[in-house]
Amino acid sequence: MLVVVGLNQKGATVADREVLALPAEEWPSVLAGFGDLGGVEEVAVVSTCYRVEIYAATRCPTAATLALRQALHARAGRELPLFELHGEEAFRHLVRVASSLESAVLGEPQIQGQVKSSFQRAAEVGTAGKELASVLSKALAAAKRVRTETSVGRAGVSWGRAAVTLAEKVLGPLAGRRALVIGAGEMARLSAQHLRDEKASVVVLNRTLEKAEALAAEVGGSARTLDALDEELAAADVVVSAAPVALPSFEPAAMAKLLRARRRRLVLVDLAVPRAIPAESGKVPDVYLCDVDDLDRVMKAALAERAAAAEEAGAIVEEEVRKYARAEAERRAAPIIQEIRSRAADIAREEVERTVHRLGGDPELARRLDAMAGSIVSKILHAPSARLRQAACEGCDGEPLVRAAELIFGLTGAPERVRGNEAA
Repeated sequence: MLVVVGLNQKGATVADREVLALPAEEWPSVLAGFGDLGGVEEVAVVSTCYRVEIYAATRCPTAATLALRQALHARAGRELPLFELHGEEAFRHLVRVASSLESAVLGEPQIQGQVKSSFQRAAEVGTAGKELASVLSKALAAAKRVRTETSVGRAGVSWGRAAVTLAEKVLGPLAGRRALVIGAGEMARLSAQHLRDEKASVVVLNRTLEKAEALAAEVGGSARTLDALDEELAAADVVVSAAPVALPSFEPAAMAKLLRARRRRLVLVDLAVPRAIPAESGKVPDVYLCDVDDLDRVMKAALAERAAAAEEAGAIVEEEVRKYARAEAERRAAPIIQEIRSRAADIAREEVERTVHRLGGDPELARRLDAMAGSIVSKILHAPSARLRQAACEGCDGEPLVRAAELIFGLTGAPERVRGNEAA
């Protein structure tokens, strides 16, 4: 069964989320730790600015989710507002995440790639295998349908657009304004593109000058290393921090000194999780600090405008969840039905052989009796097979019937399944 445990912007603040955020260098060890937990067969982590969610394949959902909860609380060093989902509910959530329906900015284009790369990273580390690969394939196919069959993707608003919207609320039109973009990754690129589109003068600052120059060339701006940050802050109107690096220049005392010297408004947009700019810096007069949770509030109007597209997308998601549930039910029921039919066919074959032997071993008689026995077996087991498939679709409600069938027919997996459910 697929399960998910984690938190996101719907139920957790940025302060909650940043204590679980995974730096790139920690991915292998953290994934390996989750993979070693009791009940966890395969595991992948989706960690973005808005969410840290652990997806696991497990034979014992209760044990796996309990172990994951304990591990996340231990990592944070405190209790967190975690959620958990099982089975088709977990799959529905993954599809909605990959489709950007769970994003603070509906239609934002980055999340599908982030989900895909997160599962691929788990596969490279060795904590995700064929079960999660199958789940990911189905989820991405569903997300592709949402993108191609609705206007969610076409009407999407990226983080970069949202950052520009925040700046415009404070400063008005950005044409001719000087904008700093710190970082050279995807979020920095999107922010720089939207700032360019608003005719702002863009300066890209990054530790590696070559990367800053590449992005600056793309948006028609200039590039410098982070050593020039203090100088650029003195002239900037907007600063978009898209790198999770805490810099001394953004400390409250440094900000207060800067604003006394420049005496005009400065908009700081912190897109990093963990946050790169201290919250206290936003209390300095004429400093307007926005973080990723502010994006959610700013874009409520955009979400309302896209309600129709979201409703269409939701219908597609539900259709894909039903397909997933049917496939999973068939997969759970198939071994049981196959073993019952195999047992019955073996018994019928033995009786046919015994009867033919007593009657002289006529090949034609053997053929006719074998066909008749096979037909009887199929007809007798048709209704039980259909009911077992339905019971598997019913999940926990149908589990007693599935277990009863295993016990009644004396199937080899019955003791293990009973023990597994008792353990769960």
